[in-house]
Amino acid sequence: MKKRSSWNWFAFGLVLALFLSLSGLKTAEAQTAAWKLQTTWPAGIFLHESAVELAKRIVEMSGGRLKVEVSSAGTLVPAFEVLDAVHRGTLQAGHGWSAYWVGKQPALNLFSSVAGGPFGMDNVDYVGWLFHGGGLQLYREIYSDVLKMKIHVIPTDIIASEPLGWFKRPMKTVADLKGKKFRATGLTAEIYKELGMSVITLPGGEIVSAIDKGIIDGAEWMDPTMDKELGLMDVAKYYHAPGMHRHTGTLELLINKDAWDKLPADLKAIIEVASRENLLRSWLDLTSRNVKDLEVLKTKHKVNMVEVPKEIIIEILKAWDKVAERYSAKDPVFAKVYNSQKEWAKKMVDYRRSFYAAYDIPADYYWPKK
Repeated sequence: MKKRSSWNWFAFGLVLALFLSLSGLKTAEAQTAAWKLQTTWPAGIFLHESAVELAKRIVEMSGGRLKVEVSSAGTLVPAFEVLDAVHRGTLQAGHGWSAYWVGKQPALNLFSSVAGGPFGMDNVDYVGWLFHGGGLQLYREIYSDVLKMKIHVIPTDIIASEPLGWFKRPMKTVADLKGKKFRATGLTAEIYKELGMSVITLPGGEIVSAIDKGIIDGAEWMDPTMDKELGLMDVAKYYHAPGMHRHTGTLELLINKDAWDKLPADLKAIIEVASRENLLRSWLDLTSRNVKDLEVLKTKHKVNMVEVPKEIIIEILKAWDKVAERYSAKDPVFAKVYNSQKEWAKKMVDYRRSFYAAYDIPADYYWPKK
């Protein structure tokens, strides 16, 4: 009897283990979610497409357990209200640009639109700061601890170094810029105010109309691909590059913290990994497109490229230093992020300058300017 009893308990244990394991599988399978994500971008432009591609990858990698429905700016809420809508839970997620929220905390500009690199950094150096220099932790602390918002943020795209912008006639000196009505956002607006420009903040979808109607004299938007998509070449023919007001930066995936916390660990990991993949994919894709689209702008649309002189670039850096120092003096959060970037740049720029030749040296050797 004892032997039979032992076997009975053993069989019971096997059945119980099998039941529990199957229950666990069913629980995991049941952990699905359907999110609404709105971008801050007009439909049809690269930035919106990038969010669509990211959502597609999340759905694919999760085997359909997390569905993400993407809509463009203004579909569910106005573009500049996406952050608040995600915080409230009206949207489970948003895709945007943290410089839009500088009215809540100026330091957010340091994650999306960084003049001068900052401190001479390029995209590689800057992303290194985010993931290896403490930048991402500071980024998340601003939303959760400083602003007390129900936001989990993940970087999703790398911004290319942006040109100074578009005008109806060439700007060759700082004096030419003074008094011009110019569209800019975030702390970029304050940089150009320092240069004596009259700055107006407008959503991307309103820029072309504003130049066409004479409301503004010029504008900065993004890069050749996105400027072409917006149609800037139809209202201005002088394209000024390079710029220094937005030398590097990232776009962001904003996730409602309650929606994030409800996800199992594997779905959270999938979102993080898909976002990191998108960071590289979008950067390489956009760079390739920019090369092609710049040629289209010059040949098909007869756009005139204006090389921004070193004098203007240096004045932009000086203006940025004034703006950054002013904010650092009055805002400890801004100062903390800014100084963190400076400490990382001190190491990275020295290393890069020692081991990488200046870009112009081999470029001018093989491709001398005509």
